[in-house]
Amino acid sequence: MYRSSVRVIVLSNPWDIVILGCGQLGGNLKTELEAEKLQVLGVRRTPMLDDPTCLRLDLDAPYSWDRLCRIPLSQQAVIVTIMTPDTRTELAYRERYVGVSAKLRHWASLRGRKHPVIWVSSTAVFGQHQTGILDESVPVSPDHWRGQMLWEAEQNIAQIKAPTTVIRFAGLYDAKSVMRLRDPLFRAQLDPEAVSNRMHRQDAVSWLRELALCHYRGEQMPALIHGVDQGSATYQQIFDLLDGANMPLRPATEGRILATQLGDRMPRLRYPTCEAVPSRP
Repeated sequence: MYRSSVRVIVLSNPWDIVILGCGQLGGNLKTELEAEKLQVLGVRRTPMLDDPTCLRLDLDAPYSWDRLCRIPLSQQAVIVTIMTPDTRTELAYRERYVGVSAKLRHWASLRGRKHPVIWVSSTAVFGQHQTGILDESVPVSPDHWRGQMLWEAEQNIAQIKAPTTVIRFAGLYDAKSVMRLRDPLFRAQLDPEAVSNRMHRQDAVSWLRELALCHYRGEQMPALIHGVDQGSATYQQIFDLLDGANMPLRPATEGRILATQLGDRMPRLRYPTCEAVPSRP
């Protein structure tokens, strides 16, 4: 009975937003967009038995895209894709990023489909040897398979014959992530002089929401944007902050500094740096 009712809902609703990869980040985005009275379909590999607006599909499988072709979309529909590899291996990244982006490129370019696509990538696309201020204008030069897989996926998205935006997030974090940095064993795995580039998860959802709404309204949006806060600082500064140092974070001037030229186009950051996070709920 449940499966039948889900099928009726999925095949009858003209969806405004489809989130491919509706995990934690996608689920939070779904909630935000539903608050705007939009019809939002979440697609994920694991079922959500209490949510008939979520569809179980394995996007690695070609037959799943055949099913997606039968799902009705509104004229203004936007596709948001948030992939997460099962493991941190080259094969997993190739399947989830390169493989899915290639299937999405084909699906989104079918005749009659001009739906905007938002693709979530990562600033890990830059090579580890690339330093200085790395904003949207800097060409990427991957020197690791992870960055190479991300870059190949971005190139697939760029070939879609519809408006697209790739958003490269820096390391996403929340209060729990910051608290983990108090652990001496965890700290020992990090280079204290390396620059930490981040974005709070709430701000990431806020930016994705803005991109989705703007594309839905037919506004012209940038093809590439970096999702990063304004607090690039060394890990040592963050350690000192957590240990009670009474001094503000100093913006990094050397090393690998992720930045964006388009922050003014996006919602104001609730967490411009990680300094406010430990004291907030």
